[in-house]
Amino acid sequence: MLCFFDMFNALSCRSQTKSVFTIGFFSNKMFLVAVTLSIVGQMLVIYFPPLQNVFQTEALTLYDILLLLGLTSSVFIVSEIKKFFERHLQKRLTRAPKKQMAFV
Repeated sequence: MLCFFDMFNALSCRSQTKSVFTIGFFSNKMFLVAVTLSIVGQMLVIYFPPLQNVFQTEALTLYDILLLLGLTSSVFIVSEIKKFFERHLQKRLTRAPKKQMAFV
């Protein structure tokens, strides 16, 4: 489970302010290779019988996987929403007219 939290977090942390949809999912090939290998390794630990014995894991059902992805993607969703509001707040602050201070 922590592996998927980390993968979604890594995806959202590619930029502090830009959305991953703006940057593009496929713009960093090495990042995609690293994420793919990490997920493949995690799946091997869960589903490959020799590794199941070593790590004492059990295969997950489709329902379990969907629940896991829904839960762990929350870090990505919350981060993207946060970046969205921060960008719009920054735009509002830069568009706001500057008030002149009057010295009497």
